[in-house]
Amino acid sequence: MGVHSPVRDRQEPDMHTISRTAAFVAGAVIGVCALAASSSASADDGGASRGDVLRASVQGSQLADPPLFGLTRGGAPWVISEGTARLRADGRLRVEVEGLVIPTTGINPLPLVSATVACNGMALKPTATVPFSTAGNAVIDTRVTLPARCLAPAVLLNPNGNAAVYIAATGR
Repeated sequence: MGVHSPVRDRQEPDMHTISRTAAFVAGAVIGVCALAASSSASADDGGASRGDVLRASVQGSQLADPPLFGLTRGGAPWVISEGTARLRADGRLRVEVEGLVIPTTGINPLPLVSATVACNGMALKPTATVPFSTAGNAVIDTRVTLPARCLAPAVLLNPNGNAAVYIAATGR
């Protein structure tokens, strides 16, 4: 009668089985993650757009700022507490500003504001005006018509809907 050695009797795992199993699990995980990301992106934009064209902070204009896309800066400096602009490929535009005021007075003297989107070095038609509080708060939530390609996009805010002037713009 022979002595059984636990080391010899134990079966070594087949390395090919481990590799195939690991590859299958990794592939399944990657597939699920890709599906989840695709579903999330479709749900976020309703499946209608290809994503963001621009997502940027908004800064108040200063007297030394240059003309941009044919618009000149306002006649006073402007500061902002917080501002963001998001332009989607399907033309949805949302601009939110808080505390966009003239620093010497600490208020916003304008009742209305609009936005002008610029693509390909040219300003597009401005949006309709929205209320602009004395605290400098406003939300523009609209849709604009974009060209087939929108290179180097920017968003500028127009005082009282004056499309020739900007008081804030995307960038730093």
